[in-house]
Amino acid sequence: MKAGDKTKYLGVIPAVLLAVFVAILAMMPPQTEIVNVSTRQASGQQAPDFTLEVIDERGLTGEMFTLSSLRGRPVLLDFVFEWCSHCNNMAPIMERLHNEFGDRVAFVTVMGSQGTTPEKSAEFIAKHGISWTAVYDPGMTVFRDFRITGTPTYVFIRPDGRILRILPGEQRYETLRFVVEELLTGA
Repeated sequence: MKAGDKTKYLGVIPAVLLAVFVAILAMMPPQTEIVNVSTRQASGQQAPDFTLEVIDERGLTGEMFTLSSLRGRPVLLDFVFEWCSHCNNMAPIMERLHNEFGDRVAFVTVMGSQGTTPEKSAEFIAKHGISWTAVYDPGMTVFRDFRITGTPTYVFIRPDGRILRILPGEQRYETLRFVVEELLTGA
């Protein structure tokens, strides 16, 4: 075999590897079970209590909100930053979820302060028409207490104050709906 022939075959190798990879992916069954999503179980830990200032589309309101005031109700905490593209992508899904379950589940958006201002956070609230409680975490203490490492992150809290589940990252509506229903059934 001549040196030029070897070079021809070396050029084909990446194409063959790509074809094999695509064939393997095509043969894999699709994931259809919602319970297989990436989740962090919190194994029934008590949710850390916190008190933060309420923020709305006009800015900080001076009113204080305390998580334990919702004891007895299921709660969905939505940890976001106004500059987070994934948080912006998820805002319509959160609104849809709130429209369906807002009468049975307390929704609370926790706005992070890292790299932003209350004014920009208020613009996020106005832009997305957030009509449920939103609070501003000026020192990022609530983010730390809940060990939030990325946004958005969703924390589902049972009526007794124990964490049912933590879902980090963008999620499908069906996934969030499934966990909200799990929260409501007391699973």
